[in-house]
Amino acid sequence: MRLLGKVRNRLERARRHRWRMGAWASPERHVIIGGCPRSGTTLLRRTFDRHPGLCCGPESSLFLPARIALAPLAATHGMDEAEVRALLRESRSQAAFIDAFAARYRALRGRPRWVEKTPLNIRQIGWILERFPEARVIHVIRDGRDVVCSLRDHPDRRWVDGAWVKELNPRSIEEHARRWVADTGAGMAWRADPRVLEVRYEDLAREPERTLRRVLAFLGEPYDPALLAAEEGREAAAGPGRPDAAGPIVTGSIGRWRSDLSPAEQEVVRRVAGQRLMELGYADDGAW
Repeated sequence: MRLLGKVRNRLERARRHRWRMGAWASPERHVIIGGCPRSGTTLLRRTFDRHPGLCCGPESSLFLPARIALAPLAATHGMDEAEVRALLRESRSQAAFIDAFAARYRALRGRPRWVEKTPLNIRQIGWILERFPEARVIHVIRDGRDVVCSLRDHPDRRWVDGAWVKELNPRSIEEHARRWVADTGAGMAWRADPRVLEVRYEDLAREPERTLRRVLAFLGEPYDPALLAAEEGREAAAGPGRPDAAGPIVTGSIGRWRSDLSPAEQEVVRRVAGQRLMELGYADDGAW
């Protein structure tokens, strides 16, 4: 029985691999956001979702090489699970399913262009651009020292009984630093491709309008003042502080590593990520 189970598992993995790697040439102009977790991808997603020409729902993980979790995908995007299952069954490849899902979500939201934000998208740029040559990829970068601070405080999520359950899964400072180095490197490898744009969280927080105008010009979309109107209202109500997934654009978390990381922890980050920090210009502040 164990041997039979192993054979079935291998056949299923092979089937999923063939389905993922199936040829597809999409004409769609999807926008894909990625970057190391806790780098500001959610802030950009939330802002884009207020644009009349864009719709960006919760993370879907649709571009990743993993089994598609239909229940949370349907529930978080306001769809019927049976409908999503039918789209999946009718799609001859993973990329074909992505286009079918995006079309349905756009129709549901009444907007012409789909944006998908999942941090790990940054590791799939090659697969994405091969099948979606008209897509645009936005790589969000943030000071790795601040990312490390945020990662260690941020819980993982699991879908349990129809809802996300958060649980803290402690990891070492070194693990978080290595994650940042790997994810930034994955995006930076595509700097020469005109379909990929780097956006710094610090620029978005300090100069939101200027940064958004640059990003929207890259996407070929007009700027809309509504993108920041809601943020400004929330900031006035909330006051200064660290940004939250549902909070305003503020600058209070920039440089938090100075107070949040002990000297020993700072040394770990320096050892693991110092070269990348210098490469990106984050270690030019005189502190290192």
